[in-house]
Amino acid sequence: MNDTLLRQWTMLRLIPLHPHKIASSELKARLAEAGHDISMRTVQRDLNSLSSTFPLTADGENPQGWSWAPGSPRLDVPALDPQAALAFKLVEAHLQRLLPTTTLDYLAPWFHTATGVLETQENGLAAWPEKIRVLSRGIPQQPPAIGPEIQSVVYDGLLQERRIALTYQPPWAEEPKEYLVNPLALVIRDGLLYLVCTMWDYKEVRHLLLHRMLAAELLEEATPRLENFDLDTHIAQGEFSYPLHPGLIQIEAQFTGHASTNVYECPLSEDQAMEELEDGTLLVRATVRDTFELRAWLLAFGDEVTLRGPAGLVEEMAGIVANMAVRYL
Repeated sequence: MNDTLLRQWTMLRLIPLHPHKIASSELKARLAEAGHDISMRTVQRDLNSLSSTFPLTADGENPQGWSWAPGSPRLDVPALDPQAALAFKLVEAHLQRLLPTTTLDYLAPWFHTATGVLETQENGLAAWPEKIRVLSRGIPQQPPAIGPEIQSVVYDGLLQERRIALTYQPPWAEEPKEYLVNPLALVIRDGLLYLVCTMWDYKEVRHLLLHRMLAAELLEEATPRLENFDLDTHIAQGEFSYPLHPGLIQIEAQFTGHASTNVYECPLSEDQAMEELEDGTLLVRATVRDTFELRAWLLAFGDEVTLRGPAGLVEEMAGIVANMAVRYL
């Protein structure tokens, strides 16, 4: 896209409707913020040129203020400034799996325009998308394939609050199952997409993985409202950490090496307490949920963590480690 045209479009969007006004010096500063660092002479030349085509007026004061003439229709310029273009590029790179297909189709021309806008920039904005990456902890794994038609149906059901007829392959079943689901929310966790939903007329909230869906049909029936459901509360209660027992427990463990650095920099809970022992290990006490994920997290540190309590969990972890030793030795 021509840089002069983009600059002048941006300028037209910055000029207010009379009786409000904007000075040439402020226009110059606002244009610089948008990535158009030009001289005051160029600003004045652009204003004079644009005022011959558009109903722009100057008040003749010192400093001179510019505005759209009284009663003139505001120009809704279908353009992006560099800051907005950068935002669109980051959405395109990182949020595509979160957006409904219809929204992505609507945004496609804006993604294309954003690329053109950034390609005309000579400042750091154009290179910004190449300087940002989002990584997850652990061994990188390829996300499982999801049928695009199935994903579209699920997103439409969630967006329009309509029921979905699903053919689903549970990991514990040899044959697929037929479900009538009421979509509530979508959660992306470690590259996996989960549909948070209820089934038929039951109130129990379930999680279904999109890659296990074999067929999906959007129905005309509206999703029954689930009273008092809140996604953030659902997550905060540990439902995506796979709780093994209700409530909270207080763990006590000694950490060394990388594990101690990890738990020091990223506390397990708000009430976490730490104490450095004489042997150099870090004794940590924290109140956490009793989940499968807690066990996996502790095991991931290997011999850099020694669990001291609670007694029941210590016994369970000792059994796991003993079974591992048998397999390795």
